Amino acid sequence: MRLRAHRGSTFLLLLVLTFLFVDVSESISFAPAIGLLIRSRQIPSLLRRVTATKWFSKILNKLKSLFNRLIKIGDTVDGLSQVKDFLDLFGYFNSTVHHSNFTDVFTVNLQSAIEKFQKNFNLKVTGELDKEVHEIITQPRCSVADIINGTTTMNSGEANTTSFKPWWKTGDKNLTYAFNPQNNVTDGVRSLFRDAFDKWSKVVTTLNFTETASFNASDIKIAFVRFDGKGGIVGGAYTNYSVHAGGIYLDAEEEWVLPSDELSEDGEVDLESVVMHEIGHLLGLGHSSVEEAIMYPVVLHEKKIDLANDDLKRIHQINYEVK
Repeated sequence: MRLRAHRGSTFLLLLVLTFLFVDVSESISFAPAIGLLIRSRQIPSLLRRVTATKWFSKILNKLKSLFNRLIKIGDTVDGLSQVKDFLDLFGYFNSTVHHSNFTDVFTVNLQSAIEKFQKNFNLKVTGELDKEVHEIITQPRCSVADIINGTTTMNSGEANTTSFKPWWKTGDKNLTYAFNPQNNVTDGVRSLFRDAFDKWSKVVTTLNFTETASFNASDIKIAFVRFDGKGGIVGGAYTNYSVHAGGIYLDAEEEWVLPSDELSEDGEVDLESVVMHEIGHLLGLGHSSVEEAIMYPVVLHEKKIDLANDDLKRIHQINYEVK
């Protein structure tokens, strides 16, 4: 994990993904700065895919030449398969199953996926791989898909969030969260999470969040793991209805910044902004196309810790069925 020092202390920080748990037997290693291994059978399949391929941070920035030329349907261009993989990973292809055998042919389906992407991010809809598309897909972002089961969560605050079904047990009003003990997070990180959960509970007044020392028994599990290197996917959130559990995983290799510091260099990521975003996912919110919103999927080089009007509109649409 890449860390920033403040007043002689070293801080560990966080972020992650939203899919059902799967059985993962291999070890997921932390960055060398942590020097630990975590073995888990509750890592989402998307994390395994990203960790295995390393495509996000190593490939997309090398494809800039694709975005400076006109590509027609039927053309074969090296690198298009990686663009398809990116768009598929975040839900832009009409399939509930992720592909693994994309070709470098520019197809009608790819054009349609690009158009959906452009619409979600308020870009001019051309179906072409232009520089505006390249600028967005090469920025750090959340791992949660923008389109889930064929339904977009974006489009300028018009997403239907009223159908959210709580993943926690019926009647629960007090949810617990815990940090993976192998991460040895500092008091500064604990305070940051506490403040972030408090901000959301002031809006979702039916829920309270309390830290617990029992990681395995907690409702929300928080851990730093290695994803795809600095940049790319910074983290995400997941939920599991069968065991009434949720979680936040953050990339240990990011250069995380705490509230006490300012974002001063390219590549630094504000931890609290990301944590606020992932908690929003746990509460049922999808991504937003509103750039000022906490739930905007791309991580901008700025602090976003206060809920925007779009975030408030969406969260107030949800009936949590807490009795």
